[in-house]
Amino acid sequence: MKKSIVALTLATATFSGAALADFQHELTLDVSPQKGGAWVVVEKAGQPQAGATVSIQGDANQSYVTADNGRVFVHSNGESARSVTINATDGEGNMASAHRLIPSNRS
Repeated sequence: MKKSIVALTLATATFSGAALADFQHELTLDVSPQKGGAWVVVEKAGQPQAGATVSIQGDANQSYVTADNGRVFVHSNGESARSVTINATDGEGNMASAHRLIPSNRS
């Protein structure tokens, strides 16, 4: 019984460590929708990612690059409210995306 508990504890610790290691290499997006677009902050392991490329899926004409603080404003071309997928890629090729509703440009 003790051996089973020890083996289970070791297996749990091993898989938890692997999951945490994967999370530390993943990009995360913090998206704050605004009229006409969204503020996007790109981070990896809690650190802002300068120079990451951010775009709205389906809008091949517009891409934006994050500043030193990992932040950029992404413009939405539609006047009415719409759901968009925002994609980000860092210099190492890591990718992340988020789906958000961008409010209408109308007052």
